[in-house]
Amino acid sequence: MSIEILRNAEVLGARERELRDILLMSENIQHLAENNDWAEAVAEQYRRRALMDAFFAKDCAPSESQQVAEVIEAVLNIDQQVTNVLYQQRSSMLTDANQSRQNVRNVGTYLSCSVS
Repeated sequence: MSIEILRNAEVLGARERELRDILLMSENIQHLAENNDWAEAVAEQYRRRALMDAFFAKDCAPSESQQVAEVIEAVLNIDQQVTNVLYQQRSSMLTDANQSRQNVRNVGTYLSCSVS
């Protein structure tokens, strides 16, 4: 079963539902990160981690190994995209902070010249 079929299937076994939940939680984490809702993204990450721990505590049947591998690959790709968003937002925040410091210095210089 492909990722797309798994994502949209109406009837799934228990293990497939857990696998789909891991995938959907990962996609939600990405959505939250893209919307700069890092507090909720972290909370969702903790919930996903608990679900993954429970899922992988059980042996993976040979018949499901391909699907599990596909979901793991998708989750890793999503996590990389989340990391990219994080670094982009961090860079933007550092740029804004540097600009704010420069503006404070400029105001200070202006005030020192205008008061004299």
